[in-house]
Amino acid sequence: PYSYLEERQELGVFIGRMDAAIGRFEYGPKGGNLIGARYGIELSGPLSFEGVVQYIDGERNVVDPGREEGDRIIGQAPSAITTIEARLKFTATGRRSWHRIAPFLDFGGGITIDSSPASELDEVLLPVDRFDFGTSFFGTLSGGARWYATQRFTLRADWVFSLWKIDTPPGYADPDRGFVGVSDGEWVWANTATIALLLRW
Repeated sequence: PYSYLEERQELGVFIGRMDAAIGRFEYGPKGGNLIGARYGIELSGPLSFEGVVQYIDGERNVVDPGREEGDRIIGQAPSAITTIEARLKFTATGRRSWHRIAPFLDFGGGITIDSSPASELDEVLLPVDRFDFGTSFFGTLSGGARWYATQRFTLRADWVFSLWKIDTPPGYADPDRGFVGVSDGEWVWANTATIALLLRW
């Protein structure tokens, strides 16, 4: 049932869906559909290294903190986020597959880059109330499996748990608005599922 894997490198594309927590005040990116590319190289035994770039196309709430609680969301704005990261992968079967299947765990980190277009709805808010995702550290922990359809082509499924930080606009720290315990930012989680097609050599 075991087959040795001769190829050491792989390159491919993937598609998927991310669902993200949006934070205490609900202005964070919600995730969305994504597309990306990954490159991997086998290191030693069960360990391998990979680089991942992905683009997440979604939306976020536009929130006006000056309004009454329950009526602060005034609309939706597009949210486009690019992530760049490096991961270390541990494959349970090492440099082999079991019935052409190889389950794995990996973890990594990188950065997020906000590439969202400007939203006219944000212009309604005071400058100190506008949310700006900017750049953030991006940490991931994931698991999945590869299925070696042929010697060269592989299908891969991933489930990814990730964390990123969303900064709090300064207007939310205004004591006259009655908010209590407002920090300068908060870490939020996201769950992602992806399917990839890889070429090995």
